[in-house]
Amino acid sequence: MNAVLLIVLMLPLASQAATVWGRLANPGYEGQRIKTTFFFPGPARDGSARAGYNCKPGDTNMGNYTLHPEPESLHQNWSLSDQFSVMNMMVDAGINVITMSSWGEDFLGCNDGWVTGAAPMQVSPQAQNELFDAAATRGLLIAPLIETRFNLWSMREEFPRWTDGRVSPGLVSQIVNLIGRYLQNPSKPEWARAWAQVYDQDGLPRFAVGLIHTASDNLDGDRHSAFAEGFDLVAAEVFKQTGIRVGFFLDAIAANGNIPNATFKPSSRFTAPSLLKTKSLLGIQCFAPEIWVDESGDDDILAWKRGFLVGWISAGIPTLVDVSPGYDAHLVFPDSKRYGLGEEWFRGMTSIVNDLARGGMIYNSWNGYTEAMVGTPTRGDERGTMLYEWLKGLNAQRELFVDAARMGPQSGTASEPFRAIGSANDVSSNGDVIFIQAGRYPEGIRFTNRLRIVAKDGAVTIGGR
Repeated sequence: MNAVLLIVLMLPLASQAATVWGRLANPGYEGQRIKTTFFFPGPARDGSARAGYNCKPGDTNMGNYTLHPEPESLHQNWSLSDQFSVMNMMVDAGINVITMSSWGEDFLGCNDGWVTGAAPMQVSPQAQNELFDAAATRGLLIAPLIETRFNLWSMREEFPRWTDGRVSPGLVSQIVNLIGRYLQNPSKPEWARAWAQVYDQDGLPRFAVGLIHTASDNLDGDRHSAFAEGFDLVAAEVFKQTGIRVGFFLDAIAANGNIPNATFKPSSRFTAPSLLKTKSLLGIQCFAPEIWVDESGDDDILAWKRGFLVGWISAGIPTLVDVSPGYDAHLVFPDSKRYGLGEEWFRGMTSIVNDLARGGMIYNSWNGYTEAMVGTPTRGDERGTMLYEWLKGLNAQRELFVDAARMGPQSGTASEPFRAIGSANDVSSNGDVIFIQAGRYPEGIRFTNRLRIVAKDGAVTIGGR
C-alpha cells in the first residue's frame, strides 16, 4: 500500500447539506462525526446528604452495581478535580460529545423531577451545571437527553399532542427550561458554547436534544406522517417560546419492541419516508434497542441489532451506531434479559462499528454501573481497563477504501470498497484515511474534512477529463 502519486483537482460541489446532516456544527467542530456516550452526571447515590444532590438521605443503590468503577473515588465522589479528570478520560477515549441525562425541569423536586431512584448517580440540576462547567474547559460538547420518569412522565404519553390539543407540553417545558439555563440565561457564558449543535438536512445548525423511548401511546400503528410531523411541531413550539432552533436525535423503539402501552413504534421501512420530510430530525440515536425485543442469545441479538441499524442507515437517515458491552441489570430489574459481556459479543459489536459507524457512534454508557453498561475502568477481577481500552479503539480513526473497478456491495471497507471518492468523502470525518485504488476518477470533489488521502498501487488522478 504505497502513496505513489496523487493529483487532485478541486472542484466545488453544488451543496454540502447532504454530507453534513447529522454532523457537528459548533465553531471549530464543523463536519465532525459525533462520538458520544450516555452519561449520568453527579456523584454516586451512596446515601449521603450532600447539599444540592441526594434529597433522600440514607437512600443508596450501591448494592445494585453489577460492575464497579475503579478507582471508586474518581468516578463516584465527583469533586471538582474529579470532574476534570473524568472529562480528560473521555477526551482520551475519543469522545467529543456527552449525551447528558435529564429528568425534568430544575424547579421540580427530586421526588417528582430528577428522581434519584431512576439513575445510578445523583442526576440533579446542580450536577448538570457542574458537568457544563467541566466539559466546557475540556473542549467537550453536551447534548441533553430527555429521560422517561417512569410513572411520573414520559414523552410518548403526550406525543404528539396532549388531550387538550397542546403540543407535547411536558417535553416542550423541559426543553425550554434547559434553553433558559444554558443558552439564554446561563450562570456562566461558556455554558452556551458547550451545547452541541448539529446540522439538519438543509445544512442549518440546530441545538441537539436526544429523546429516549421514542414512540407514542396516542397514535394508531399506521400514523407514520403524524408521528414524524410531531417533532417539527415540538421544534416550532420551542422556537415560538425561545427563538432557539432545536433538532432531535431519536431513540427509536423497534416496531417489534414490547414497550408497554405504545400503540405506535417507528419503523425504518414505513416511518422513515415521513421522517425524511421532518426538518428538525437530526438522526437516530438509540439506547440498546435490543432490550425491547424477544431475541435471545448473543448471536441472534447481534444479528437483529445489525439488521435494525442497517434499516435506518439504508433509509438515508443519519444513524449513530449504539454500542454496548452487554447488559446485566438483574439486581435492579430481576426479569430483564442479560447478554453480552463476553468475547463473542465484543467481536460482533466491533464488527458492527467497523461496518456501519460511518455516521457516528454512541456508547451505552459511561457510568451505567447497575446495568453493566460502562466505559470506565472497573475492578480488576471484573474488567479492569478492558472496556475503556475497547471504547478507545472503537473511536480511533477510520480507514475508507475506494476502487472504481470493483463491483458488488459498497460499504467502504477493504473487501467492499466504494466506487466513487465522493461516497467515501460523504461518510468521512476529520482524521480519517481514504485509500484510493490507482486510476483516474473524473469527479468534481471538495473534501469536507481534514483527511489523509493515499494512492494505492499506482498513480491516482481526481477531477478533470
